[in-house]
Amino acid sequence: MSLMNWIRYGGLAAMLAGVAWAASGIFHFALVYPEAGTGPTGSVSDYLIESTHAVAEAGMLGALLGLRARQVSAYGWLGAVGFALAFLGSALLCAITVTGIASGDALGEAVLSSIFVSGILGWFVGFPLLGIATLRARVLPRWCGVLLLAYFPLFVFLLGSYGWGGIALGLLWAALGYALLSQGSATDGTPATSAVE
Repeated sequence: MSLMNWIRYGGLAAMLAGVAWAASGIFHFALVYPEAGTGPTGSVSDYLIESTHAVAEAGMLGALLGLRARQVSAYGWLGAVGFALAFLGSALLCAITVTGIASGDALGEAVLSSIFVSGILGWFVGFPLLGIATLRARVLPRWCGVLLLAYFPLFVFLLGSYGWGGIALGLLWAALGYALLSQGSATDGTPATSAVE
């Protein structure tokens, strides 16, 4: 697959992640609010919200691949480490979300908690490093780096407010998807001329 296709598919995956995160926030407001969380385990609200989280996390994996394809020649070791940690964290959290939907806590709470914490640590370290590398690479607009830096604090906000946090994460990933789609034609690591500057 060509580099341009990776960037394009990454942009579409980021849009998918954005729609799914926003849908999880809307489901929270429609089915659970004013209670916190996803509702009782096994309920319709729990299933819908966790399913949209799984779709969002899978979309994030594709988006991260697109971000890497767009910046790989310019963001250096900091970007490579940030990408690897953010990707690993997203993969772990996606796997644990899908496992939780499919089998509840059949693996045991200790195992699920360990995987969850490992994924969160990948996000906690990976997204800020990737954001800094994006700012330094100057391939994508600066606001893309700022959004990557803001990802983890927004995720923490999601834990406190599933509704508003989901909508905020949806907007973040949709914006990153827009940046990738609008810059997908410039693959040499140089800034593309587009309206997103």
